[in-house]
Amino acid sequence: MIDGNMNLTSVQALYRRSTEHVRGEFASNVGQAADHYRRYVHFVLQHVPARPIRILDVGCGNGWSTWLLRQEGLDACGMDLHAGPLEAQEVDPGIPYVSADLQRLPFDNSSFTAVAMYQVLEHVPDSRRALAECLRVLEPGGRLIVVGPHLLSVGLALHYVLKETVRALKSGGRWKRRGPETPFHPFGNTLPETYTHLIHHSRHTIRKLMGETPVTFLMRQPDLKPPFHADNDACYFCNPMDLVDWARQTPGVKPIRWWAVDRRGSRVLWPFSGGTWVVLEKTDPG
Repeated sequence: MIDGNMNLTSVQALYRRSTEHVRGEFASNVGQAADHYRRYVHFVLQHVPARPIRILDVGCGNGWSTWLLRQEGLDACGMDLHAGPLEAQEVDPGIPYVSADLQRLPFDNSSFTAVAMYQVLEHVPDSRRALAECLRVLEPGGRLIVVGPHLLSVGLALHYVLKETVRALKSGGRWKRRGPETPFHPFGNTLPETYTHLIHHSRHTIRKLMGETPVTFLMRQPDLKPPFHADNDACYFCNPMDLVDWARQTPGVKPIRWWAVDRRGSRVLWPFSGGTWVVLEKTDPG
């Protein structure tokens, strides 16, 4: 599950050069792109200061989220590891784009009013450094918005346990075995694995909710074999508890929100639900 010897260079190379659908492709279908990024864009718009603002859209993939933010009046700049061009630039050639690593941002201090990312942090080898870089390029009072999966979700872990248990019962007590082509999912792919992950996720969730000092960013061995789906390729167990604790332990930053705005009960169930919806604010020049 966790491998301290994983090749983090391979993780970065995957997102720089792979053509195996590691980023959203919509063939210039604006409607499909808008549907895919709707919740992310809506969340960003609810938590940025009054417009106009300059926002860095980290891990923008093919640029559709950047295009949608610009359609809402934000001065949005896309950023990702790949060299481009962006698929969304076929609709708007003027979308600004920078090829860069989130762990080493090529921008001056206080360059942006907001930094936002969608399904990015779980793929970054050094999450702590990435967050520090985001904080550095933010203006005082600026917002860091992180949207992604919750890969320590006890709720999702229980869902996969029940799913594989039902599958085994319907097969007369036989369960799916791991083979050479079986992917490595953050919640397990076989019945024994799902139970192991449920125990792992529950234990670390309790520990994090009780408070970690300093916060521990749990890493995992990413599966670098295509097709890439369901965060098999994630190298970090992204979760909202880490981000809230990191903000509370880091001078010059405070948590503003850590639950989804469009899901009933999310304000209470956020440690166990399926997503990371976090807004942090830079409080001093730092």
